[in-house]
Amino acid sequence: FEPEYSTAKAGNIAPWTALQTDISTQFEIGHFTGCTSIQHPSTTSVGSGITDTSWNTCVGPYEDTAPHADGPHQAETTDAPCYPAGDTHGALNTAPNVTTGCDDFSAGGDLDFDGSSYWPEWPTGTNSAGNVPASFVQSLPTTRSHQYSQFFLQTDVALSESTCSGTSAAGCAVPPPNGPGKFYPYWSRVDVNGSCSVDFGNVASGTGVNNLGGDGQYGTDQIATLGYSEFEGPIMSNACR
Repeated sequence: FEPEYSTAKAGNIAPWTALQTDISTQFEIGHFTGCTSIQHPSTTSVGSGITDTSWNTCVGPYEDTAPHADGPHQAETTDAPCYPAGDTHGALNTAPNVTTGCDDFSAGGDLDFDGSSYWPEWPTGTNSAGNVPASFVQSLPTTRSHQYSQFFLQTDVALSESTCSGTSAAGCAVPPPNGPGKFYPYWSRVDVNGSCSVDFGNVASGTGVNNLGGDGQYGTDQIATLGYSEFEGPIMSNACR
Protein backbone atom coordinates (compact mmCIF):
# COMPACT_ATOMS: atom_id res chain seq x y z
CA PHE A 1 0.00 0.00 0.00
CA GLU A 2 1.15 3.54 -0.77
CA PRO A 3 -0.37 6.85 0.31
CA GLU A 4 -2.52 8.50 -2.33
CA TYR A 5 -1.73 12.03 -1.17
CA SER A 6 1.30 13.68 0.42
CA THR A 7 -0.79 15.99 2.61
CA ALA A 8 -4.08 15.83 4.53
CA LYS A 9 -6.36 18.62 3.34
CA ALA A 10 -9.88 19.17 2.07
CA GLY A 11 -10.30 17.49 -1.30
CA ASN A 12 -7.62 14.85 -0.67
CA ILE A 13 -10.14 12.13 0.03
CA ALA A 14 -10.81 8.47 -0.61
CA PRO A 15 -13.09 8.95 -3.65
CA TRP A 16 -14.73 5.49 -3.49
CA THR A 17 -16.44 6.10 -0.12
CA ALA A 18 -19.78 7.76 0.63
CA LEU A 19 -18.06 10.17 3.00
CA GLN A 20 -15.56 12.74 1.77
CA THR A 21 -13.00 11.34 4.18
CA ASP A 22 -9.23 11.37 4.61
CA ILE A 23 -7.74 11.31 8.16
CA SER A 24 -10.92 10.60 10.03
CA THR A 25 -12.97 9.11 12.82
CA GLN A 26 -16.22 7.51 11.69
CA PHE A 27 -19.22 6.26 13.62
CA GLU A 28 -21.71 3.92 11.96
CA ILE A 29 -24.97 4.06 13.89
CA GLY A 30 -28.52 2.84 13.28
CA HIS A 31 -28.01 -0.86 13.98
CA PHE A 32 -29.86 -1.46 17.24
CA THR A 33 -33.45 -1.19 18.42
CA GLY A 34 -34.30 -2.32 21.93
CA CYS A 35 -37.49 -4.40 22.20
CA THR A 36 -39.88 -5.53 24.93
CA SER A 37 -40.56 -8.67 22.89
CA ILE A 38 -39.90 -10.03 19.39
CA GLN A 39 -42.11 -11.89 16.92
CA HIS A 40 -42.03 -13.93 13.70
CA PRO A 41 -39.07 -16.32 14.04
CA SER A 42 -37.07 -17.72 11.15
CA THR A 43 -34.14 -20.11 10.92
CA THR A 44 -30.99 -19.41 8.94
CA SER A 45 -27.84 -21.35 8.18
CA VAL A 46 -24.71 -19.87 9.77
CA GLY A 47 -22.27 -22.62 8.81
CA SER A 48 -21.95 -26.24 7.79
CA GLY A 49 -24.77 -28.03 9.59
CA ILE A 50 -25.28 -25.10 11.98
CA THR A 51 -28.48 -23.07 12.12
CA ASP A 52 -29.63 -20.19 14.27
CA THR A 53 -33.06 -18.76 15.00
CA SER A 54 -33.66 -15.03 14.69
CA TRP A 55 -36.83 -12.97 14.78
CA ASN A 56 -38.11 -10.39 12.31
CA THR A 57 -40.33 -8.00 14.25
CA CYS A 58 -39.66 -5.79 17.27
CA VAL A 59 -42.44 -4.92 19.73
CA GLY A 60 -41.74 -2.19 22.26
CA PRO A 61 -41.73 1.53 23.09
CA TYR A 62 -39.46 2.54 20.23
CA GLU A 63 -41.54 0.80 17.56
CA ASP A 64 -44.82 1.88 19.14
CA THR A 65 -43.79 5.52 18.74
CA ALA A 66 -43.57 5.07 14.97
CA PRO A 67 -46.87 3.43 13.92
CA HIS A 68 -46.70 0.94 11.06
CA ALA A 69 -42.92 1.07 11.09
CA ASP A 70 -42.80 -2.39 9.52
CA GLY A 71 -45.55 -1.84 6.95
CA PRO A 72 -44.97 -2.17 3.20
CA HIS A 73 -45.37 1.59 2.69
CA GLN A 74 -42.31 2.28 4.83
CA ALA A 75 -38.68 2.07 3.75
CA GLU A 76 -37.94 -0.42 6.53
CA THR A 77 -39.74 -3.70 5.88
CA THR A 78 -38.15 -5.76 8.68
CA ASP A 79 -36.28 -5.27 11.95
CA ALA A 80 -34.28 -8.48 11.48
CA PRO A 81 -32.25 -10.00 12.82
CA CYS A 82 -33.68 -9.79 16.33
CA TYR A 83 -32.68 -11.88 19.36
CA PRO A 84 -34.02 -12.32 22.91
CA ALA A 85 -32.06 -11.59 26.04
CA GLY A 86 -30.10 -14.66 27.11
CA ASP A 87 -29.91 -16.15 23.61
CA THR A 88 -26.72 -18.23 23.14
CA HIS A 89 -27.48 -18.97 19.47
CA GLY A 90 -27.79 -22.73 19.58
CA ALA A 91 -24.72 -24.76 18.64
CA LEU A 92 -22.71 -21.54 18.34
CA ASN A 93 -22.85 -21.39 22.17
CA THR A 94 -22.01 -17.69 22.33
CA ALA A 95 -22.09 -15.47 25.40
CA PRO A 96 -25.74 -14.73 26.26
CA ASN A 97 -27.31 -11.66 24.65
CA VAL A 98 -27.49 -8.92 27.27
CA THR A 99 -30.84 -7.52 26.16
CA THR A 100 -33.67 -8.16 23.71
CA GLY A 101 -33.31 -6.21 20.50
CA CYS A 102 -32.77 -6.05 16.76
CA ASP A 103 -29.65 -5.33 14.73
CA ASP A 104 -31.56 -3.71 11.84
CA PHE A 105 -29.34 -5.21 9.14
CA SER A 106 -31.68 -7.03 6.77
CA ALA A 107 -33.48 -3.87 5.62
CA GLY A 108 -30.19 -2.00 5.23
CA GLY A 109 -30.25 -0.27 8.60
CA ASP A 110 -32.73 1.49 10.85
CA LEU A 111 -34.48 3.20 7.96
CA ASP A 112 -37.39 4.50 10.04
CA PHE A 113 -34.93 5.97 12.59
CA ASP A 114 -36.78 4.71 15.66
CA GLY A 115 -33.88 2.81 17.26
CA SER A 116 -31.86 3.96 20.24
CA SER A 117 -29.27 5.79 18.11
CA TYR A 118 -31.86 8.43 17.19
CA TRP A 119 -33.15 9.40 20.63
CA PRO A 120 -31.46 11.84 23.06
CA GLU A 121 -30.54 8.97 25.38
CA TRP A 122 -26.77 9.13 24.87
CA PRO A 123 -24.63 9.87 27.94
CA THR A 124 -24.47 13.62 28.46
CA GLY A 125 -21.45 13.78 30.78
CA THR A 126 -17.76 13.98 29.94
CA ASN A 127 -16.54 11.93 32.90
CA SER A 128 -17.81 8.71 34.48
CA ALA A 129 -19.10 9.14 38.02
CA GLY A 130 -19.82 5.91 39.87
CA ASN A 131 -22.19 3.87 37.72
CA VAL A 132 -23.20 6.78 35.47
CA PRO A 133 -21.89 6.29 31.92
CA ALA A 134 -19.99 9.01 30.11
CA SER A 135 -19.72 9.87 26.45
CA PHE A 136 -17.26 8.27 24.05
CA VAL A 137 -14.06 10.33 24.28
CA GLN A 138 -11.22 10.44 21.77
CA SER A 139 -7.92 12.27 21.83
CA LEU A 140 -7.25 14.50 18.85
CA PRO A 141 -5.09 12.88 16.14
CA THR A 142 -1.57 14.12 15.57
CA THR A 143 0.98 14.11 12.78
CA ARG A 144 4.67 14.38 13.65
CA SER A 145 3.62 15.13 17.23
CA HIS A 146 1.44 18.08 16.18
CA GLN A 147 -2.35 18.32 15.91
CA TYR A 148 -3.84 18.75 12.46
CA SER A 149 -4.59 22.44 12.00
CA GLN A 150 -8.15 22.05 10.64
CA PHE A 151 -11.09 19.66 10.62
CA PHE A 152 -14.66 19.39 9.37
CA LEU A 153 -17.69 17.25 10.15
CA GLN A 154 -20.04 15.39 7.84
CA THR A 155 -22.81 12.80 7.71
CA ASP A 156 -24.37 10.70 4.96
CA VAL A 157 -27.59 10.08 6.93
CA ALA A 158 -29.65 11.53 4.05
CA LEU A 159 -28.76 8.49 1.92
CA SER A 160 -31.03 6.46 4.24
CA GLU A 161 -33.91 8.94 4.48
CA SER A 162 -37.10 7.94 2.66
CA THR A 163 -38.07 11.64 2.67
CA CYS A 164 -34.96 12.58 0.66
CA SER A 165 -35.67 12.88 -3.06
CA GLY A 166 -32.27 11.71 -4.28
CA THR A 167 -32.21 14.35 -7.03
CA SER A 168 -32.29 17.50 -4.89
CA ALA A 169 -31.92 18.54 -1.26
CA ALA A 170 -35.72 18.43 -0.81
CA GLY A 171 -36.71 16.29 2.18
CA CYS A 172 -33.10 15.81 3.32
CA ALA A 173 -32.39 16.97 6.86
CA VAL A 174 -30.47 16.38 10.08
CA PRO A 175 -32.09 15.00 12.21
CA PRO A 176 -34.10 12.77 9.84
CA PRO A 177 -37.61 14.23 9.32
CA ASN A 178 -39.37 10.88 9.87
CA GLY A 179 -37.48 9.98 13.07
CA PRO A 180 -39.86 9.92 16.05
CA GLY A 181 -37.04 10.85 18.46
CA LYS A 182 -36.27 14.05 16.50
CA PHE A 183 -32.60 13.62 17.42
CA TYR A 184 -29.28 12.94 15.70
CA PRO A 185 -26.00 12.56 17.65
CA TYR A 186 -23.26 15.12 17.18
CA TRP A 187 -19.65 15.86 18.10
CA SER A 188 -18.46 18.14 20.91
CA ARG A 189 -15.03 19.56 21.70
CA VAL A 190 -14.00 19.43 25.36
CA ASP A 191 -11.16 21.65 26.60
CA VAL A 192 -9.87 20.83 30.08
CA ASN A 193 -6.88 22.95 31.10
CA GLY A 194 -5.75 23.31 27.50
CA SER A 195 -6.01 19.61 26.68
CA CYS A 196 -8.70 18.94 24.08
CA SER A 197 -10.66 15.82 23.18
CA VAL A 198 -13.76 15.09 21.12
CA ASP A 199 -16.96 13.48 22.43
CA PHE A 200 -19.75 11.91 20.39
CA GLY A 201 -23.43 11.71 21.24
CA ASN A 202 -25.31 14.32 23.24
CA VAL A 203 -22.77 16.36 25.23
CA ALA A 204 -23.99 19.97 25.15
CA SER A 205 -22.85 21.44 28.46
CA GLY A 206 -20.17 21.17 31.11
CA THR A 207 -16.72 22.55 31.84
CA GLY A 208 -14.91 23.41 28.62
CA VAL A 209 -17.62 21.92 26.36
CA ASN A 210 -18.30 23.34 22.89
CA ASN A 211 -21.00 21.38 21.10
CA LEU A 212 -20.08 23.04 17.77
CA GLY A 213 -23.69 23.99 17.10
CA GLY A 214 -25.19 20.55 17.68
CA ASP A 215 -26.65 19.18 14.45
CA GLY A 216 -25.81 22.48 12.77
CA GLN A 217 -22.17 21.30 12.68
CA TYR A 218 -23.05 19.00 9.78
CA GLY A 219 -23.60 21.98 7.52
CA THR A 220 -25.56 21.79 4.28
CA ASP A 221 -26.51 19.16 1.72
CA GLN A 222 -23.80 18.92 -0.95
CA ILE A 223 -25.88 17.14 -3.61
CA ALA A 224 -25.34 19.99 -6.08
CA THR A 225 -21.57 19.41 -6.08
CA LEU A 226 -21.29 15.71 -5.17
CA GLY A 227 -24.25 14.31 -7.09
CA TYR A 228 -25.67 12.64 -3.97
CA SER A 229 -26.89 13.87 -0.60
CA GLU A 230 -24.23 14.30 2.05
CA PHE A 231 -24.18 16.98 4.72
CA GLU A 232 -20.81 18.64 5.14
CA GLY A 233 -19.89 21.37 7.62
CA PRO A 234 -17.40 24.20 7.21
CA ILE A 235 -13.67 23.75 7.75
CA MET A 236 -12.88 24.78 11.34
CA SER A 237 -9.72 25.56 13.23
CA ASN A 238 -8.48 22.64 15.30
CA ALA A 239 -6.76 24.90 17.85
CA CYS A 240 -7.68 24.11 21.44
CA ARG A 241 -9.70 27.05 22.80
